[in-house]
Formats: sequence, structure tokens, C-alpha cells
Amino acid sequence: MLVFDVPAERFRMRSHLDALEKAVMGENIKAFISHSHTDHFDPDLRKTCTGAASLNIVASDDVVDMYPAFDGDDVLVVEPDEQYSLSGIKVETLMSNDLGVAFIISLPEGINIYFGGDLAKWDWEEAPDAQRAFAADFFNGALRRISQHRIHIAFSNLDKRLKSLAGGPELVSKVRPDIFVPTHAFGRTQWLQGINERLGIAEDRCFIYRKAGDSRVFYLDI
Repeated sequence: MLVFDVPAERFRMRSHLDALEKAVMGENIKAFISHSHTDHFDPDLRKTCTGAASLNIVASDDVVDMYPAFDGDDVLVVEPDEQYSLSGIKVETLMSNDLGVAFIISLPEGINIYFGGDLAKWDWEEAPDAQRAFAADFFNGALRRISQHRIHIAFSNLDKRLKSLAGGPELVSKVRPDIFVPTHAFGRTQWLQGINERLGIAEDRCFIYRKAGDSRVFYLDI
């Protein structure tokens, strides 16, 4: 089982922890950490995953720089724009325009997963024009690289504070993932209902969740 960017305790409710502990119980877990911001990183991840049969961690290098005690034999530390291998899983990293990395993960079964972390189109309206242009150019460059892969499942920011939704619609249009999973909703998920229409994809290609522990089965053509 793959787990991505488990947040620290102060960013989750008990129901979130209960859902995660139930999901990882008895499973062999590969946990990916895109960066060290604690809304994406749980310093007590090992304790959180106590019930797992095994735990391997893939962490951006800024995580162990900021939290040296987190490093260990179960951690593969990764840097931006590199390629790695872990138990038959191929991991490619992209530099984020916030902190850390994004991941392109190729599973032995032939499934390719993109997980963006905080790599997104951060074109804040109040920012200077040059800064907004840089954000757009950086994100477009990342999309060109991601689109070189057949992406079956994409996890990417969909931030309603931005007119661009942080680039989610552009990713869907240019990368054309089979399944899109919106992230960065800060737990306020009601606005995601019907978001597939703004993304221009069918409802059965978008995981629209409401609460911790929600699940849905998707079938992929591999």
C-alpha cells in the first residue's frame, strides 16, 4: 500500500487518524513524504503506522535536513530531479516550486502515479506580474515533463483560493490522467462536489471525497 504526505497531529482530527490506522493495519506500507511542511509531514509517522506489517519511507531531503532524528534505515532520502528504485518501484522526482519534490511512481504492475506535493501553479493575484509569470512557466515546465509519462492516477493541488485552482484543470488537460484526485482542500471538501465539471472530466474519473476514510474503486486500462 502507498501512503502520501501524512500530516502532523495538529492538522488532523481523531477520525482522520482512526481511518489511517485502520487502512494501514497489517499492510506493507510505502510512505512518500514530499516535503517537511507539517501539513504534509508527520514527525511521528512511525508511531502512526505502528499497525503496519512493514514500513518503508521515501522522504525529500529537506525532511531529514529539518528533522535529523527522523532519518533511519527505513528511509530512502531523495533529491529533486533524480531517479530511484525501491523494491521494484521506480521513483522519479521533480523539483517543487514550494518546497521539496513531486513524485512520479511506476509500479511493477504497470501503473504510473503522479503525486504533486506542493508543486502547483501558485499564481496569487496579489503577487507581482513577474512572480505570477514565473509560477506559470515553472508549472508548465513540470507539466511537459509529467506528460511524457502515461499517468494513470494523478494527485494534484486544487486550491479554490486561486482562479486557476492552482493549475489542476491544466494538469488534467495536458497530462490526461485516467483518474484525478484533488488535494490541498484543507479538510473543507464540500466545495469539491461537482468539481469534475470545472476540470472537464467525467465524474467517474475523479475521486470526489467528503471525509476521512472515504474510498472508491476505480478500474484502470493498463
